[in-house]
Amino acid sequence: MAFLEENCVLDILTDGILAECHPFVCGDDDMDEFFQKDALDYTRYRMGKSYCFRMKDDLQTIVACFTVSNDSIRIYDLPSSRRNAMWGITHREKMLTRYPGVLVGRLAVASQFSGKGVGSEVLDFIRMWFIDESNKTGCRFAIVDAKNEPDVLHFYEHNGFKPLFPREIDEDFYTKPPKDDEEREERMKNPRKLRTRLMFSDLLDE
Repeated sequence: MAFLEENCVLDILTDGILAECHPFVCGDDDMDEFFQKDALDYTRYRMGKSYCFRMKDDLQTIVACFTVSNDSIRIYDLPSSRRNAMWGITHREKMLTRYPGVLVGRLAVASQFSGKGVGSEVLDFIRMWFIDESNKTGCRFAIVDAKNEPDVLHFYEHNGFKPLFPREIDEDFYTKPPKDDEEREERMKNPRKLRTRLMFSDLLDE
């Protein structure tokens, strides 16, 4: 976390910070709109909490933003191979139906700081944040709902995340269960490309 630790301060993203800072632009219109307009509503309605890293010597410049919220992995809905693997890395004394995690709902780096490893540093920070002894809740996994694009998936894989479902069709059924066998068969024959892919990282690997 060299760049962030040496050059930045962490703040909760607030109306005041957005008002005093230069507009946050990462090059992705959806991300830009979220952090400029929607993030505060997410915080207000307790749907997620957004933070930003700002330059120590220029507090008007936001380097990166991210949003986190509570989440969990539903074990029994996973394919048997993944379910057994998840049980294998968690305690077997009591096989829970869900395992707690932190969802990294949004993560974006300002365009002028892209390509410098800042995104990876933000992920490292979040993971260390949630395994710290002062954390007030149990949290076993970091979870992302990554855009289903090769460069985005590669970024998260490079940072130690794995697809929760090896096959897209299994994830499709997980997120939107078929109403009946006929619908299941039809969707198996004509699988749709998912907009995002669920990925996870085991915090105990840190």
